[in-house]
Formats: sequence, structure tokens, C-alpha cells
Amino acid sequence: MAVTIGLVAQLIEKLAPKFWAEEWDNVGLLVGAGSTPVKRILIALDGTLEVIAEAKEFGAQLIVAHHPIMFRPLKNLRSDNPAARLPLSLLDNQIGYYAAHTNLDQSSLSSSLSLGKILGLQEMKLLEEQPADNSFNRQCQSADVNEGTRGYGVIGYLDHKARLGTLWGQFLDQLSKSKLYARPYDLTGIRLAGAAEKEIRKVAIVNGSGSRFVPKALFKGADLLITGDADHHAVLDALEGGMAIGDLGHFLSEAPMLQSLYQYLTSEKSLQGIEIKVSEVNSSPWQ
Repeated sequence: MAVTIGLVAQLIEKLAPKFWAEEWDNVGLLVGAGSTPVKRILIALDGTLEVIAEAKEFGAQLIVAHHPIMFRPLKNLRSDNPAARLPLSLLDNQIGYYAAHTNLDQSSLSSSLSLGKILGLQEMKLLEEQPADNSFNRQCQSADVNEGTRGYGVIGYLDHKARLGTLWGQFLDQLSKSKLYARPYDLTGIRLAGAAEKEIRKVAIVNGSGSRFVPKALFKGADLLITGDADHHAVLDALEGGMAIGDLGHFLSEAPMLQSLYQYLTSEKSLQGIEIKVSEVNSSPWQ
């Protein structure tokens, strides 16, 4: 039986159902037809013109991305409209585009879980729980989080107290040597706020934009919040509450999901023979 975009979508939605996504989000198949046969898939965090060009060169019929390319309704599909360039380029090259965003953030492929395991967090639980459902329970029974729930971020304990400066250096070293990323990425742009001598035992992690989780992490007693985007005022709030902030940048905090998604899709029997790769051009825009 031929593999189609629709089949790939079904496999992703087994782990990250579309109804998990936030109301403001735009997930699922955004460009293309579910009936289109697929032989090659490109996985990326962002849909950019460079990623589309890479997909074309790879011969991909589908891009599976974390970030949607359209959040607001398009008023036209003119080539001189910057917002229309991406969907027009996808249509011109007959490449489908599937986005799994806030639904994937709440799944067992979440980067927060992967980063928590790198740190060796004990008693790891979700930072912000969402209503339970059986599908998440079945998928996450071995994910080291509380069963029967889904949600954003994780929180847990180090196996021993560590000073912030030492812990952060060790964490970045482990990160660069780990297999969480599909390829080596430049770790520039990473920021740390907090006294180097501060003792850390309880750590919260939220991939992507984490500013809104500062109050939740403080309430749950975290000594350190590792996230991807922390704005100025959120960092000040954290420091005033006695919590340090480690900012990996949006891309590096979420890129582990690309490798997790790659491993998941390549392990599916129904996709055997399909060529799948993680984008080589998609990276942090910061230099």
C-alpha cells in the first residue's frame, strides 16, 4: 500500500492529537492533499524558503515541521505578499506542509522530557498539567512523568545539589555531546541569569517560549528554570523570586523534538522504505 501524507499525519496524531493544540494554534496539514503519495519526508523546526529549497533538492513530497507557517488568515496569495511566499513556494514545488506545534509540546516527544533526562532529573513530573486522557497515558507510561496526564514542561530534582555555574557548564557540555540533536548546532546565544554560587536542587524545563511559566515554576519551588525564550521582565520576576533562568534560545530548546520525531517515524513499520531526514539548513536565526 502506498504511503500518503494522510498516513503520516495519522501516525503523528497517534502521539500528538490535533485537539491537544491551543485554540490560537494552527496545526495539521496546512498545505497539500492527504491523498498525495510520499517517498521522502523532511523534518524541520521552521518552514522557511531555505527549508523548502532543501526539501525540493531532497525530492521530498512532505515537510513535517514544529512551527506552523500561517497563524493569521491570508488576504491574498500574491507573490509580493511576504506572508504568502511560503505557501506559494510549497504549492509551486508540490510539497505538502504538516505542522505539529503545541500538541507536540504536550506529547511524549517533548523536548522538555529529553532535556530533563540529560540532566538526570529524579521524580520528574509535568510542570503544567492538562486534562488527562487515555491516549497520553498509553504513550507515556515509560516517559518518567506522572501517568495519565499531559501538559507543558517538566520539573524534578537533581540527584544532589550543585552550584549554578558548575551545573550550567556541565549541562551545556552534556548537551553538546548528546544525541538529542540530529547534528551539531552552534551553542552561541545561550544566556544564564542568577548567581554562579546559587545552590540548585529542583529544576523546571519548558521548551520554546517559557516566560509565562515563570510563576508556575516559582510556585512549585524550582531553583532553576531552563527554557527557550525568557523576556526581560520574566527574568527579573524569576530572580526576585529566588529562581535562576537558563535561556537556551527558542531553536536549541526545541530542536531535540526533531530527532525524537525522526526516530519515531523511522521506527514505524508502515514507513519502511520512506526516506526521512532532519533539515540541515534549519538552525537558530541568531548569530
